[in-house]
Amino acid sequence: MKQQRVFAAVIAAVALTSAASIPTAQAAQPGFYIGGFYGQSDKDSDIQDYRAYAATRIYPSPVVQLTVESLTDSLDTKDSAFGFFAGYRFNTHFAVEGGYMDLGSVSYRGKPRGNITGVPTEATVNFDSSTAGLTVSALGIWPLSYRWEVYGRAGALFSSNDFSIYYNDVEQDPRTDQFSDNDVDFYAGIGTSFNFLEIYDVRLEYQHILDAGDKNTDEADANVISIGITVVF
Repeated sequence: MKQQRVFAAVIAAVALTSAASIPTAQAAQPGFYIGGFYGQSDKDSDIQDYRAYAATRIYPSPVVQLTVESLTDSLDTKDSAFGFFAGYRFNTHFAVEGGYMDLGSVSYRGKPRGNITGVPTEATVNFDSSTAGLTVSALGIWPLSYRWEVYGRAGALFSSNDFSIYYNDVEQDPRTDQFSDNDVDFYAGIGTSFNFLEIYDVRLEYQHILDAGDKNTDEADANVISIGITVVF
């Protein structure tokens, strides 16, 4: 399924590049540029996965030994996203970019109540999952006028994924743990840009990352909406 979605994203980018061959008003000129962006990410994480992790890995562990009788919890899948990049535009319709992207964190907060060896206990369990890494992508560009253009993107995120754990109850000292894993996540995007003062472009872009993260640190699709700026050398 993942490969099919990646294939569809690549086909969409290629189609946009092909469409760009239609004569249009030329906007930016070939050459090097740098830029950055800031926006919001939203990951399609499932709170049931976090509940299951706590129920199988945390509460019954030999150190904790918590029998849960009730639970209040929440999952925040939205966070700030940012990145920076450098690119080279080969011609009116094609460019490549490499850079860094940070998708922020997914935060789970739980308040289990129960007992430890028969003693009533209230506890706190926090999980935080974050994804960031290097990116490489190709852009198919279609100028709409001298200053306006739209573009499609297809690329890969070489992600570093962190997962942190915090547990505390009234009977024991707080316990923490953290681990990391790496993965390759494919992504696609579509955006528009406006040129001003000849060397600057303001961008508005939507990106969809397929299976962001990895199976050990919360793997799920992520969406990013961002605003950015580029400067041509």
